[in-house]
Amino acid sequence: MKKIICAIALTVMIVVSSIQTTSAQDSWIHGKTGIYSVGIGGTQLIYLSNYYSSNGDIGLSLNVSGEYKAWKWIGAGFQTGLDFTWAYYHYNYGFGGSGTVSGGPVSIAIPIGGKVNFHLMDAFGVGIADKLDVYAGINLGFGPSIYTGNTEFGGNRVYAIMHVGPQVGVRYWFNDNVAIFTEFGYGATFANAGVTF
Repeated sequence: MKKIICAIALTVMIVVSSIQTTSAQDSWIHGKTGIYSVGIGGTQLIYLSNYYSSNGDIGLSLNVSGEYKAWKWIGAGFQTGLDFTWAYYHYNYGFGGSGTVSGGPVSIAIPIGGKVNFHLMDAFGVGIADKLDVYAGINLGFGPSIYTGNTEFGGNRVYAIMHVGPQVGVRYWFNDNVAIFTEFGYGATFANAGVTF
């Protein structure tokens, strides 16, 4: 009799555990193959070249991103878009000085990067993970930037840019198809908000 009770209890535990695991696996992504977001935010990219290395002033980021389930509550994906930075400064290393050179009116960057997120509500088994997605992760990307100002000291009009850093975010699902999100961090954007579908 004890063996039968133990077998039933073990079967019930396995079934309940598998149901909870399946729910947790699908909650942040809602059973989709991928989720996609459109956002607007602020950015401060790192500009790279042979002669200059600079941090841009605060700029505007119009971005799109996608994320796919890598494993249970871990997602991996991409982020790209257009970044507009005004009046940044070059720190001159290539011409024997360390002074700054005022940049031009606008630089237009096209960052292309990857990101990994850990979806914390799923990881800790919180019951509202199907509505509220709290995540944290890292991002890394590179791309070109077109500099529209004067090219003093023979500088280039096209520079390489990069971004790298952490992000944390919150996403609220209205239903299985539409959510809003807000994200803070450093790298691709320092603040970002938009819609996920």
